[in-house]
Amino acid sequence: MVATPMMKQYEEAKSACPGALLLFRMGDFYELFHEDARKAHRLLGITLTSRDKSENPIPMAGFPHHQLEGYLAKLIAAGCHVAVCDQTEDPKRAKGLVRREVTRVVTPGTVTDEALLDPRANNFLTAVVAGETVGLAWIDVSTGRFFATTFPPDRLADELARIGPAEILVSEDAPELSENIVRDIPVTKRSSWTFSPAASDKVLGKQFGTMSLEGFGFNEEDSTAVCAAGAVLEYIHETQKSELTHIDRLQHYRS
Repeated sequence: MVATPMMKQYEEAKSACPGALLLFRMGDFYELFHEDARKAHRLLGITLTSRDKSENPIPMAGFPHHQLEGYLAKLIAAGCHVAVCDQTEDPKRAKGLVRREVTRVVTPGTVTDEALLDPRANNFLTAVVAGETVGLAWIDVSTGRFFATTFPPDRLADELARIGPAEILVSEDAPELSENIVRDIPVTKRSSWTFSPAASDKVLGKQFGTMSLEGFGFNEEDSTAVCAAGAVLEYIHETQKSELTHIDRLQHYRS
């Protein structure tokens, strides 16, 4: 079956956000297709239909655009990553296909919408870097509170229990975290380069306008903590698609 221009547009947006459910704005509705539609049907209880009546119809499910926050909250609570693709021009003025772009990617650890947050608790995104010492970084994206520290490997479970993260980032080539450590916390695997010293120095230096983190109290012994912090910040830049000026310092946590 030949893809329509709109479905080509959908596939382009979907390929730009691998691993995320794509909410694709079509008029007054957000629609999901293929396996995303089946998953939304299971998680949200919305009706599963199809876009056409061919021998291999495309599964489709959707909901009115004004119900976005409610359904988004349910998907995030289920540990999903969600990309929102909006119409970025007035359909009445569009010549041909309406322009659409992914305007935000929301994950359990990067929620900033007040409607999706518990005002009584922090919502921490955490990254773990294992070595002779474990590097740990955590941030509440909505407030900009950003911390990093190192400690012996046998303290990882206790530190994660203390922080209570909403999402944990790990390198794709790192050993699996044991179930008794992560419990029901969503774990997101990221490219190993985002945890490298070079990448971390670059993204942190650009964010804080510094050549090093010595002014924040970090030294060579804190290398794993700095790598974890860099991975956290890279992930936030990728998902938020906005300025992060409120994140203006990294605090060296000491128990």
